[in-house]
Amino acid sequence: METFGERLRMFRMKKGLTQTQLAEGIVTPSMLSQVEANKAKPSWHVLEQIAKKLEISVDELIGNSKLDMAVISEYRLAKGMLSAGEFSSALPILKKIMEDNTGKLDPFEIRYDHAFCLLHLHQLHKAEEAFQQLLNHTCTVNGSLILTVRVLHQLGHVAMKQKRYQIAEHYLTLALDKIRSLEKNDVHLQSSLLLTLGEVQKRSGHLKKARVTLQLALPIFEEREDLRGLGELYLKLAQSSRATEDYAQASDFAHRAQLCFTTLNDQKEKLALQLQLALLNGETGDVEKAIHILEQVAEAYRRLQQSEEAGVAVTELAKLYFKRGNLDQAEEACQTARSLLPTVHPYQAWVANVYAKIAQSRNQQAAAVKYMKQAADCFKLTECQAEYEETMQELSRLYEANHDCQSALRVMHEMWSFNRQVREQRGIVL
Repeated sequence: METFGERLRMFRMKKGLTQTQLAEGIVTPSMLSQVEANKAKPSWHVLEQIAKKLEISVDELIGNSKLDMAVISEYRLAKGMLSAGEFSSALPILKKIMEDNTGKLDPFEIRYDHAFCLLHLHQLHKAEEAFQQLLNHTCTVNGSLILTVRVLHQLGHVAMKQKRYQIAEHYLTLALDKIRSLEKNDVHLQSSLLLTLGEVQKRSGHLKKARVTLQLALPIFEEREDLRGLGELYLKLAQSSRATEDYAQASDFAHRAQLCFTTLNDQKEKLALQLQLALLNGETGDVEKAIHILEQVAEAYRRLQQSEEAGVAVTELAKLYFKRGNLDQAEEACQTARSLLPTVHPYQAWVANVYAKIAQSRNQQAAAVKYMKQAADCFKLTECQAEYEETMQELSRLYEANHDCQSALRVMHEMWSFNRQVREQRGIVL
């Protein structure tokens, strides 16, 4: 019976490709040579890439070779589920394949996919153990550097979900150092690493550092001519620049993003960008223009039945109405936003924050304290650490204004205690 290696060689020669040409961008020529000599088994991912390059289906490539077709079919089903985000359905299939596989499929790839499922099902401890085992495997003599980078990337994701941001940054930085030493750089993986590292730095409060990291990804997206990816990256950079109060840079990035999304004609992305531009206008003093844009954005989101996004836009409107001194309009916008947003959401905290400021402006001190407490609790629940601290400080000042120094001090102690607890959970000990 024809072996898989013989069948692969036949299709390669029929296509007029050398081993080096077929291997380019997929595996090393020496690895392809071993596969054709039946000394190595390709992963399902590699099979798909080879079949695509040969312009045939995977089924046609496999044919009646000695690969275990039952296991291959199950793995193909599991891979399809992973692509569709059906992780709970894919997990038991992958577990069965791990038990049934007799070496016909690459065990590393199956275990990697299994760990990937655990990560997305938030079984973080099990996922971390699985990826650590894979990392130990890749560090052996036969380990591949690209496999090491992939595993480090996922360990970074695990640590980020666990809110162990220093550890996540360590894994991701190590992965970036290793990927730069590769003879042929994987630009897709490198850009993904940079985006993940930027998100980790943003969540840990290092906003300027995050912006520098994200800017490193710009040449990669520009070279790939990935308009959608470039537009989303510009939008992230606009947000991080606005957060560090670099409004000129934020405006520049926002307009670059606008050009990308206009070219793509992506309505949802253009609305997200208009929202950011409105916030920039509001923060640089053009409140009227910001209100006009936000009103249009909120209405557009409602037409698209995007309630959560509409709620965010209306909350920002409430902030601007209050800033302009229109308390009744701000209160009405808060009521609308509260009905549009999910019950537990960071912007529900902002709604409560605006309610508190409206009450304070009307000299309704008890109501102001009540709403500010709600805002702090919601920020705490949604893990918005910086916003929680700022709101607790506002609550303390409210107590001070009411000559309740004991409550003001209690609030600050509560905030310090919670901050210490969070640092300990994240492995940060001062």
